[in-house]
Amino acid sequence: MIYRLLSLLLIVGLLACKKDSTATNRPPGALEIRSQLLSLNPFIYEFRASATDSDLDALTYTWAFGDGQTASGEVVKHGFADEGKTFTVTLTVSDGKTSASASATISTQTSTITVDLGQKFQIIEGFGGFGGQDVYWRPGPHTSPEFVKNVVDELGLTIHREEIPLSFEPVNDNADPNVTDLSRFNLSQPTPEDGSVTLANHFAVMKSLKDAGVTKFIASVWSPPRWMKYNNQTGNGTKDQNSAPAYTTTPGSSTNQLKPELYPEFAETIVAYIRLLKRETGIDLYAVSLQNEPRFSQFYQSCVYNGEALRDVIKVVGRRLKAEGLTTKLFLPEDLGFTDAVRAMLLPTLNDAEARSYVSIVAVHGYAFDGVQPGSADAATWQTIYGWGQPYNLPLWMTETSGFKNDQAGAIKLAGAMYNALRFGNVSAWLFWTLAELEVGDYSLLSSSGQKTKRFFVSKQFYRYVRPGARRVGASSENASVLSLAFQDSGKTILVLINQSPADQVLRLTGTSGKMAQFTTSASLDCAKTAEGPASDRLLLPANSVSTVVVE
Repeated sequence: MIYRLLSLLLIVGLLACKKDSTATNRPPGALEIRSQLLSLNPFIYEFRASATDSDLDALTYTWAFGDGQTASGEVVKHGFADEGKTFTVTLTVSDGKTSASASATISTQTSTITVDLGQKFQIIEGFGGFGGQDVYWRPGPHTSPEFVKNVVDELGLTIHREEIPLSFEPVNDNADPNVTDLSRFNLSQPTPEDGSVTLANHFAVMKSLKDAGVTKFIASVWSPPRWMKYNNQTGNGTKDQNSAPAYTTTPGSSTNQLKPELYPEFAETIVAYIRLLKRETGIDLYAVSLQNEPRFSQFYQSCVYNGEALRDVIKVVGRRLKAEGLTTKLFLPEDLGFTDAVRAMLLPTLNDAEARSYVSIVAVHGYAFDGVQPGSADAATWQTIYGWGQPYNLPLWMTETSGFKNDQAGAIKLAGAMYNALRFGNVSAWLFWTLAELEVGDYSLLSSSGQKTKRFFVSKQFYRYVRPGARRVGASSENASVLSLAFQDSGKTILVLINQSPADQVLRLTGTSGKMAQFTTSASLDCAKTAEGPASDRLLLPANSVSTVVVE
C-alpha cells in the first residue's frame, strides 16, 4: 500500500513538472530608464536601467543610443558627439526567451547667451540691507564678529541702511534751530520711543561694518521726533491700524504730520545726526531719506506727506546741509505701490529747480513689484520710474523689499525681482529688509544665530560678485526660460543667469572670452562653484537656479 501511494505521488509530481515546463514565459516588465548628465564638454550621460521578471529569469540589458552606437549593461555611460540634436535612447531587456523595450529622449540642445560690451547702462553703487544681527525693537545683541563675517565677508554687503531713531532728540535741544548743541542729543539713554535700544546700539552696528570694509552708509527717517508732529505720537496713535490718508492742510491734534513751522528744527536734527555719526564712528553718511514711505500712517513710526510737503521740507533741509558744508546726499521718495502714487510723491520735487538741486537719488521700495516676468507690468513700472529721474541724471535705487517665501521658489522670485529692477529700472543699488532677525522668516536673509536662507545665497549671487563700480552691459538669451544680466568690472565680465524652468538648461556664452568660473544656487547648492574652464565651454544651469559666471 505504501509503495503504491509513493508511486502515485511520483506520477503526479512528474505530470506537474511537465505542465510547468510548457507554461508560457512572461516577458520582463516595469522597465525604467534613469539618465544623469555627467559632463557637458562633451555631453556624457549615465544611464541606469531597472526591470523586473515575474519568472525570476536572469536579465540582460542592451542600449541603442540613437547615434548608431550601442552598449550592454545595467549601468552604462555614453558620450554624444553632436551638439544641438535630440536622440532617442532605447533600452531592450531580455530574459533569454522574450524581450521588452523602453525609450527616453536625450537632448544636446544648447542655447546661447550673447554679451554685448558695446551696450553700456548703469554703474552699480552696491547691494545691501537694513539693520543688524537682530531687529532694533528687540534688546539684541545687534552685532558680533560672526554677524559681520556673514554679511560682509560671505554675502558681500557694500551698502548699509539705518534708521534715525526717535530717541535721538526726545526733546528740543534748544529754542534756536540754527544753533546746534550736540551735547543735548541722546546717544545712550533709553527712551519710551525706542525701548532699551539707543542710538549707540545703531552706531555700534555701523562701526562694526565700517571696520570690516563697508564704506557706503545711508539712513532713513521713520518719524520725526514726536514733539515736532501735530499728534505728538510715534505713529498714528493706534495699536495696530495702518492707512494711507490724504495729506491735510487743516491738521488737528490727531494728525500724523510734521508741523511746517518746525521744518528748520527737523533740518537741525538731520545735521546733528550726520555730525554725531562722524564724531562717534568716523562714518561720513552717504545719503539720507527724510521720510520712509511718506504716504502711510502706521501704528509704528511714520509720518504723512504729500509731494508738495516733501518738496518743501527738502528745500529747508537742503539749504541747511549746504550752509553747513555737508556732502550727505538726499534721496526720495522711498514710496511703494502703484505708479501714480510714486509719481505724485516725486514729481513736485523734480519739477522744482531748487528742490531738485538738493536731490541726488530717486529711491523706491520694491514691495509692489513681483519681478518674475520680464514682460510684466512691473517691468514697465520700473522703466517709467527710471525715466522720471533720467533727464536730471538721477540714478534709481531700490532701498527696501522683503516678503519672499523662505524656500527655493521664493528665492527664485527674489532673483527675478532683482533682474527686473536691474534690467528695466537700471537701478544702481538694491537693499533688502532686513539683514537678520531672531528666527528665519520671510523678512530677513539670515537668523540672528547665523542660519542662512536660500534668499541669502541667491542675494550672494549678486552681492558677492557684482561689486561697486561695475557697469551693466548688454546681455540677451535665446532661451526664454533663462534671464540674463551682464556687467563689466576692471576687465572682468560677470553674468548672472536665472533659470526659471523646472528643467536643466545648457548654454554657451558668446561675446566674451577668457577663463570662467561658475557659482550656482539651486535646491541642492548654496552658491557653490560648479564649473571652471574656458568661457567657450558649455554651462549647465540646474532647474530653478541662479548662476553667476565670472569671466576674466
